[in-house]
Amino acid sequence: MFRKYKINKFNEKWAGKELLFCQRIYEDISFLPFSVHKCCHCSRMPYSPPVVTPFPFNNFNFDEYLTHLDRIMNSNQSVNAVCRGCKFLTRQVVPPLPYEKQITFFTINHFTKCNSNCIYCAIGRKTEDIKYRLLPIIKQMIKQKTINDNCLINWGGGEPLLCSEFEQIAEFFHKNKIRQAINSSGIEFSNVILDGLKDGSMSIQISPDAGTEETYKKIKRQNNFYRVWKNIKKYAQYPDMLFVKYIFFSMSANENDVRQFIEKCKEAGVKHIVIDCESNSANNPRSPFGNITDEIINFAILMKKLAIENNIAYEISYQWRDEHKQMIENA
Repeated sequence: MFRKYKINKFNEKWAGKELLFCQRIYEDISFLPFSVHKCCHCSRMPYSPPVVTPFPFNNFNFDEYLTHLDRIMNSNQSVNAVCRGCKFLTRQVVPPLPYEKQITFFTINHFTKCNSNCIYCAIGRKTEDIKYRLLPIIKQMIKQKTINDNCLINWGGGEPLLCSEFEQIAEFFHKNKIRQAINSSGIEFSNVILDGLKDGSMSIQISPDAGTEETYKKIKRQNNFYRVWKNIKKYAQYPDMLFVKYIFFSMSANENDVRQFIEKCKEAGVKHIVIDCESNSANNPRSPFGNITDEIINFAILMKKLAIENNIAYEISYQWRDEHKQMIENA
């Protein structure tokens, strides 16, 4: 009853008013090694989505969480908005916050351990496992009716297969019939994931970012090109749940790699690709890799056309600037 009262007070303050707002403030949460953030979709650079609470934290308290939501909402109406510069913060009529099951997109990023070393990755140390156990917090959130039945669990990291909590958490969500999306390097193969693909409870996204071994080695700074494509082929037994991503930027944008990438997808039985771009190149004028150019956009258009020719479904990522995304979509 007290929770309902507090949400009513929150909605009296915010709902129905035309303000600077993003739906992800209500619906998303992202657990990092040293803090909890509101989302993982921030489009400004340097990447800095609003902080809900810093580390340490050992439990989830909805009243405290609501206080942080109110703080973020207040901040976003000021000149020092915590979401300032993100393209998703727009003036719109604020909907009421639901009484329960608010979270529909839950990102697991509380580890950085990884077996790849992608040149564009912002994670400095890739050897760190978990700083805290997330599963007890997840159970508290479900008990407090904060996680929606239709929530999508987004595994980031780091490499999820190297996270010491991966199988425990994955099994828990599977038992509770909550969907999971795994973002993996593809270097290791997982039968847990394969079983999830089989029953449709999991999807996996792998980003080779190259069609040739040479380009892969330059971007990933390791040499597992053929191993990754071998694992992609194994996961492609269930092609509807497999997504293979290509991140466009100055180091990956060339005709040979684009054409060879599509050929590798055909050989592996891939049915879905994601046409993405490197976030700094898209959103940061001082990107170390340069910015997205017309030439890069044209290579993305080529990939789209080759995908259509080969009956491969494609998705254009939200990372692209809106005008660039429209150019690719309309070509």
